[in-house]
Amino acid sequence: MLKHVTGHTGGSVLLPCSCADPQAKPQRVTWKINRSGKEWTEVFSADEYRDRLQQFNEDSPANLSLLISDLREEDDGEYTCETEKESREFWLYVKGCDLANAGEIEEVTRFSGESVVLLCSCTDLQTKPNTVKWEFSSDKSEYSHYVEIYSAQTGQHRDRVRLTSKNPGNLSLLISDLTEEDQGDYRCSVQRDHKFVRLHVKVRETPSHLWTTDPTTTPSTTESERIMLCVAR
Repeated sequence: MLKHVTGHTGGSVLLPCSCADPQAKPQRVTWKINRSGKEWTEVFSADEYRDRLQQFNEDSPANLSLLISDLREEDDGEYTCETEKESREFWLYVKGCDLANAGEIEEVTRFSGESVVLLCSCTDLQTKPNTVKWEFSSDKSEYSHYVEIYSAQTGQHRDRVRLTSKNPGNLSLLISDLTEEDQGDYRCSVQRDHKFVRLHVKVRETPSHLWTTDPTTTPSTTESERIMLCVAR
């Protein structure tokens, strides 16, 4: 019977397999994968699984379970656990990151000197994309030429941008100490999805002086004294 198991990219998954007899010590155990109807491949001999597999039969010979870490979308497929007497079959489905509101453009306005969080996240916050990239295109440019600003720290955004959360599916970007040059279009990208944010940066106006030092509008000392005398009376 084929058992279905679901994992998330960046996470781990356990494929449970054990001998029917808990006291049994199989002479041979083999884990194989078949992707999309292709040939079966032994996972422990495949380079793409290097340093990502753990088997438990060293401590308990009858426990043949397989732990796969740092899951990737290409780990999708049918797995089989085989001994010389029996076998177990699994179908592993690895969920990748689908961006919330992908393809949409969000408008955000802030003042210079402030900070801003540009929102971007996977629809499933437990999903960690294999890669995440934030890019910037100035509204002064004639064409939409995007420059990577995260995870590469480049140009005017150097040392002013970081992700806001340790949650694997939250890809929101914090930009500190905003300037007018930060105004423009931002693009959040994972493997196959994009989300856009258009940032408007306004310059905060300096309030006008409430008082004037113009001597023609300031009462003379004598006039001030007269007013105080009148009040005193």
